[in-house]
Amino acid sequence: MKVAIASTGEGLDSQASPVFGRCSHLVVVDVVDGDFKNVKAIPNPSVNASGGAGIQTARIVGDEKAEAVISGSVGPNAFEVLNQLGIKAYKMVPGTVEENLNLLTQGKLEGLTLAARGRGMGRGGGQRGRR
Repeated sequence: MKVAIASTGEGLDSQASPVFGRCSHLVVVDVVDGDFKNVKAIPNPSVNASGGAGIQTARIVGDEKAEAVISGSVGPNAFEVLNQLGIKAYKMVPGTVEENLNLLTQGKLEGLTLAARGRGMGRGGGQRGRR
């Protein structure tokens, strides 16, 4: 399974990021029989985006053909893109990318759903809910 993790850095020892759209990096890993292979760090070009950062980041995850993403939060628009692409979202726990991958392989990470996480939780400047 290919997994993308929102990260504060480039490696397995980097901290998992509590934000998705404006995380500094995405670490993409092939998880094969509990081993982590083909570790790839992608600098997130959306980190300084004025809007739509979550959607742009979700598209990067899709372009990498990831089947799952791990992050602290995913805004509603980004969540919809991930959902359309068939990418499952999991809630990270404080710790490293590697620790979160281990928890995912053990089935110990909570899945994110839009209803469970609430609307408007992203940090982007989306138009939804503005009057």
